[in-house]
Amino acid sequence: MSMADVYRSQFESMSNFIANQVVDLPEDVFHQRPGSSLNPISFSYFHLLRVWDLDLNWIVKGLGPKNDAWHRGGFAEKSGYSPDGKGVRGLGIGTGFTDDDVDAMKVSRPLLQEYQQQLMDETEAYLNGASDEELNREVAPLPNAPDRPATCAQRLQHAMNHALSHAGELRFAKGMIGMHDPTYPGASS
Repeated sequence: MSMADVYRSQFESMSNFIANQVVDLPEDVFHQRPGSSLNPISFSYFHLLRVWDLDLNWIVKGLGPKNDAWHRGGFAEKSGYSPDGKGVRGLGIGTGFTDDDVDAMKVSRPLLQEYQQQLMDETEAYLNGASDEELNREVAPLPNAPDRPATCAQRLQHAMNHALSHAGELRFAKGMIGMHDPTYPGASS
């Protein structure tokens, strides 16, 4: 099994897990804050997708912010929402957003699901053509190691780890709103 095969399997599993956290949520619940200054499910979902886009398209593929999946997919136009210029360094990925910025992000669940599918399709397309040499190519450093370059594989791993970390946030927010995880042992639906 090649490195690309391993990453493809991991991304499929991660993407399915994330998708199951938001499937069939009513829009009002999707955008509801579970508490004062706590991020709604919609925002955490948006953020994890934006970081996935950053790692895959900005850094691994070198496309840059205006040519990422969000922009190429026309999601700003479709949603009426542009994250450009918001947050830390104006990156628009959700980090450093104010409460007002979070409240302004009202992209619908179906549209974010479409964005997730585009990211998954683009990830699979990249991995279908990625050799071990490509996956070991050095690119921009990870945030926790700014003094040393990372590889494409490490940036993909960052995207997955980051998304799964926020999956816990999605589950927490759902629990705070009263939507308990039906897969938890002993839980009732």
